Amino acid sequence: MRALVVSGMALIAATYGLARFGYGLFLPRFTEAFQMGSVVSGLIQAGSFLSFCFAAVLASRLAARPRLVVVCAGATAALGSAGVAASPTAAVLAVSVVLAGAGAGFATPGLVTLIERNLAPARQESAQTVVNAGTGAGIVVAGIILLLVIDQWRLGWALMAAMVALATVATLRADRSAHQDQATDRPPRARVRDLAPLAWPLVAAALAGASSAALWTFGRTAMAAARTGEETYSIVAWMVLGAFGVLGASAGKIVQAWSLRTAWNVTVVVMAGATILLGAAPGAPLAAYLSVALFGAGYTAVCGVLILWAERVVPDHGSEGTAALFIALAVGQAAGSAVLGVLFSPGAPALAFTVAGVIGILAVLPATKRWSEVRSSSAAPAPDPAGLKRVSR
Repeated sequence: MRALVVSGMALIAATYGLARFGYGLFLPRFTEAFQMGSVVSGLIQAGSFLSFCFAAVLASRLAARPRLVVVCAGATAALGSAGVAASPTAAVLAVSVVLAGAGAGFATPGLVTLIERNLAPARQESAQTVVNAGTGAGIVVAGIILLLVIDQWRLGWALMAAMVALATVATLRADRSAHQDQATDRPPRARVRDLAPLAWPLVAAALAGASSAALWTFGRTAMAAARTGEETYSIVAWMVLGAFGVLGASAGKIVQAWSLRTAWNVTVVVMAGATILLGAAPGAPLAAYLSVALFGAGYTAVCGVLILWAERVVPDHGSEGTAALFIALAVGQAAGSAVLGVLFSPGAPALAFTVAGVIGILAVLPATKRWSEVRSSSAAPAPDPAGLKRVSR
């Protein structure tokens, strides 16, 4: 089912790389057009992350109807992107950005279930992480669009809306299990206690999300301010971020070669370190490009590890578990966008980015704490509810 993997990757590219994270790329343009400060900019992005959470919750309740979830992903992302293109005021822009952000919240749970339905178990982990790497590809495309329509950002968002619609249709056409009876092959909808083993991963995901908000929301603004009049510099940096984000497809291989705990700790620390580096030297090409490359690869891998964490810890509720972890990630991003918006200054981003990096480093603690508790048990082998030991599917 290569067609489903390719179209699913395209849908992730459109809903995440374009409709969701395109806001940070175009933020300097929005700031000029609507005279927005960093606090307002951060709050709008926070609203987008919260709409992602709402959509992911709804998607988890519709887990047995993944095609409907995919339709919701395409509809919200496309309509939101079209709304951005037509926005006459900052208020309309805010509502449109929030609506566009919901598309990504629907996309991941829907695609997780479609892959489970269409692919053999041995191929699912690899396929999930490849599809997830679509975020990076979408970011590269968003950068290309901005370079092509640099003085016509509204046209760029109209193109994004069309791309979302095309990716949605392609994904639905690639699904060969449309008539599958879900009542017989899926367990009942997950309850809170079914997802209880994900408690520590939820904390880790929230901390990682808060850390990532600095670069997603204010990264290009910081680079553009550091090199005024050289807009291509920051746009190309964004594309570098996306290109290296495609490397996140290797998350599955990292987990298989090492363990969930090691994969998580390495990727989240890389992401946090890259955030600190960018805040320290946003105008230095070598440092800035290195930081966005590391961040792109680290962030996409973090998301891939979260998907595998859910699939391994709660295998009977992989879609709902993935939604829960991505909700935690987005809640952290919303909080991070709002708080960092207060700390951020375009001309002096080091404070906000350093705080974000420290939060990201703290994201290793939930995994380490649970691992220590498991390993320090004396007598009988302890259960591994955090899923940190390497397990086979």
